[in-house]
Amino acid sequence: MGEWGQSIGDSLIRWIAILPFLSAIAHGLLIGLARVEISDRSIWAISLSALSASFGLASLSVFDLVGSGGELRILDTVGPWIGGGVGLRSFSAELTFQFDPLSAVFAVTVTVVALAVYIHTIGLIQSGQLDRGDGHRLFAMLDLLVGSTLVLVLADNLLLFFLGWAGVGIASQLFASFEFGEQEASKAGATTFVIGRVGDLGLLGAMLLLFDGLSRAGAPALTFRGIEAAFRLLEGQGVGWLSFPVGEAPLLLEIVGFGLVLAALTKCAQLPLHIWLPASTSGPIAASALMQACTTVFAGVYVLLRFAFLLDSAEAPMAVLVVAGAATLLLASLAAATQRDLTRLVAYTTSSLLGLVILGIGLGAYSAATFLLLTHAFVKAHLILAMGVVISVQKGETDLRRMGGLAGRLRWTQAIFGIAAVALVGFPPFANFFPIEELLAFLWISGHPGREWLAGVILISLGLLAFAMARAFFLIFWGNVRPGGLVEREHFDPVGWRAHSLIGLAVMTCAAGLLTPSQFWAGMLGIPTQELDSIGHFLSAVIPGAPDPDPSAPRGTLIAALLVVLLVGFVIAGIRYARRGYRGEPKARWLLVTVESMREMFFVERFYDVVLIRPVRWLSQVALVSGIETRLIDRVVVSGGAGLTRRMVWSVFRRLQNGRMQSYALLGLLTVLVVLVWMLGV
Repeated sequence: MGEWGQSIGDSLIRWIAILPFLSAIAHGLLIGLARVEISDRSIWAISLSALSASFGLASLSVFDLVGSGGELRILDTVGPWIGGGVGLRSFSAELTFQFDPLSAVFAVTVTVVALAVYIHTIGLIQSGQLDRGDGHRLFAMLDLLVGSTLVLVLADNLLLFFLGWAGVGIASQLFASFEFGEQEASKAGATTFVIGRVGDLGLLGAMLLLFDGLSRAGAPALTFRGIEAAFRLLEGQGVGWLSFPVGEAPLLLEIVGFGLVLAALTKCAQLPLHIWLPASTSGPIAASALMQACTTVFAGVYVLLRFAFLLDSAEAPMAVLVVAGAATLLLASLAAATQRDLTRLVAYTTSSLLGLVILGIGLGAYSAATFLLLTHAFVKAHLILAMGVVISVQKGETDLRRMGGLAGRLRWTQAIFGIAAVALVGFPPFANFFPIEELLAFLWISGHPGREWLAGVILISLGLLAFAMARAFFLIFWGNVRPGGLVEREHFDPVGWRAHSLIGLAVMTCAAGLLTPSQFWAGMLGIPTQELDSIGHFLSAVIPGAPDPDPSAPRGTLIAALLVVLLVGFVIAGIRYARRGYRGEPKARWLLVTVESMREMFFVERFYDVVLIRPVRWLSQVALVSGIETRLIDRVVVSGGAGLTRRMVWSVFRRLQNGRMQSYALLGLLTVLVVLVWMLGV
């Protein structure tokens, strides 16, 4: 490794993740200094500078990885961190960050998409849509979300990984309840909290079982590279609980796989744990863009990719991924096609496409699924920010029934929204087309027993998503203004920082799919896959790559079928909504009930609300607040303790309150000495 690589490995990788946290701390201090005159530029300059530096370090580190030609891993050890246990279960962990191909593509994507979102948010502040206090609070929470995601993808061991995972969950919950005074925000926060803890328990249980299993086999390990090396070694030697023939994984390994799958399904908003994502749409538009594009959802997929070596040996969890991904892909697309709320529609498209990613991982198409996740990050951020422009024009209104006639007033926004809509569903030659085509080809090459059914589910779901996006486009920009609509006389496309972010994301959406379409061009032009420097080739050192192109695979037929279903979805939506706008609900009662059930994901959300969310909220508000806080703490501890303290301690402490600075200084010095003695264990 060259001089630059050594400098990176020595001390600089850590700053990719640390800088956003320093920015969040700075915002917290500025919030505390609200009475001091501070320029508006300070609201965003701190976060933008820190994130730009993180992006620069991540980009330079990628070049160093590509040019190293040897070990594709850079380690940055801060120092000893934590240790404990006895015997075989003793462990010690260093505070170490790693930069390998998998963490590289995730870190670069997170920082570049976050930069676009930050720039858009700056435009909101300059336009007066956010005041100074809300701006500091929003950027501090954005920094927390981005920093936690970077810690997660750069972590070298399980403990640091879980710390980043928990930070992502906390930030997501804070954004879900950003508007603290609103009932919907409070409900969204509670929903996100409850569902998030399910994923946390799954991941924590899998980590503990994995470490325990390796410890019993005599190979305890906490680092990812150590776990994989021990797993491969013990698998080959037939030692301990990892002793099993290929395809016959023991029960404990299956349980570890189920824990990882549970954690991933939660973060990726997959059935039956999807309800937090539609509920969280009440938060700021910048938060929705980051959560649905490159932070919260990234965490779920990353845990599967990082443990791909283990999941390959666990058949049952992989089958669960296939079933859950296919079910979410289809049902979420049905929910999106029937939504009346624009934000919920976009949220369901996120769940649906992530279902396709999860399905691809379950099939073993790791590189294609990763490729789709990365292109989806650009497309989804692009779409949500364009949606934010529409919502701001509509004065916060998100009901599609009250929209229409914006085409002549928001020409550039119309074009940008349209590009995002067609790119989202995989229309060529935009971003998502190439990874979706690769997934379809992989499905056919794999010989999966249900490949025809799965291909049908994928195509039908994409057709429904095409209908949903075209329907939203026509209802917003075309058609007539509905009675009660909020369209004003004059509207203007965003300018300045907001325009720059939207145009930049639109360019990346158009270009992202053309960067590494390896399998597609290999099949169309007859180029050997080995000669293409693709994402799959770059990631092959970390995760299994795609198989070589099969000449017998009906790529032309699959592409033609994809184009047909997309065009059918677009045409049906255009015929029904382009001119007249919203047509009203179905007249037949059975059809109305069917549409309503699809709109609510067949009442899964209502079921969860009744059996899970409401009991938890009741427990927190009634049992904990009223019972413990009011009766126990206030009456017993506070009231009773106050009297006891007054009688026993007052005689001592009243002598210290003598108004002499010397006494106060002596008391402070003694307190510091006591703390130091306690910390040193003297």
